[in-house]
Amino acid sequence: MLFASDLDQTLIYSYRTIMSNEIIAQIRPVEWLDDRFISYMTQSAISKLREISQEVLFVPVTTRTKLQYQRINLLGYDIVYQYAVTSNGGTIFYRGREDEDWAQQVLKGSDNCLAAQDLINKFEEIAHSSWVIEDSGKWADNLFYYCLIEREKIPISELAAFKIWANENNWELSVQGRKLYLVPRNINKKAAIQYIQDQENINRVVAAGDSLLDLEMLKAAELAIAPAHGELYSLYKQGVSGLERIRFTKRSAIEAAEEIIDLVAGSGIKKEVV
Repeated sequence: MLFASDLDQTLIYSYRTIMSNEIIAQIRPVEWLDDRFISYMTQSAISKLREISQEVLFVPVTTRTKLQYQRINLLGYDIVYQYAVTSNGGTIFYRGREDEDWAQQVLKGSDNCLAAQDLINKFEEIAHSSWVIEDSGKWADNLFYYCLIEREKIPISELAAFKIWANENNWELSVQGRKLYLVPRNINKKAAIQYIQDQENINRVVAAGDSLLDLEMLKAAELAIAPAHGELYSLYKQGVSGLERIRFTKRSAIEAAEEIIDLVAGSGIKKEVV
């Protein structure tokens, strides 16, 4: 069995999401930046994930760039994994090295998408300084684009029309908190996990994630889990269709990670014999 999980706001959390003094006493750092800790898990979640990682093929899956991902230290807690997916599926690491075959597949897939500069030129027609933070736009590993926004000031009708146009040209648009992402359709977490399944001859997948960028990966999984917070949970509470198969946790914030891992452990799925 393969357990594919998003990282930020699913398994690991920033300090601002830790809600009580009781929880603060239980947290352990998993990410360092500029000589300070910036992301955490509870000790219980670390212990449970360590145990799960010895029973199944655990694959961290993140929209983070390669450099941002490398700041995370799960191996220091003896959490075992051979594969990691970064850049929203654009890069696969196997035993610490980038998978070149996957990189070539991603490159070939981009031929079906509108040229990146043409997409950005169109986006800039609506990317006014009233809602897009000036000079915040960046290319992530030369694979997809993101920028910082003032979410409450989004010109909803203009952005909706742009999203339709982008979809017609094989690009996806997603808003996550204060970030807006523009991602070529061939770069996605679902495809990366399917590639790893094929490499390892694994059929059964449990997946966890909190955002729309995780949704297709979740839909393809045998068991799909999401925390009781974030973009998917908000849509679920609004009654949006297409989320019926996702199992949402009862707990939220950093405590949701423990429940997610418990649900994986309770699924009764062990390593497959192939």
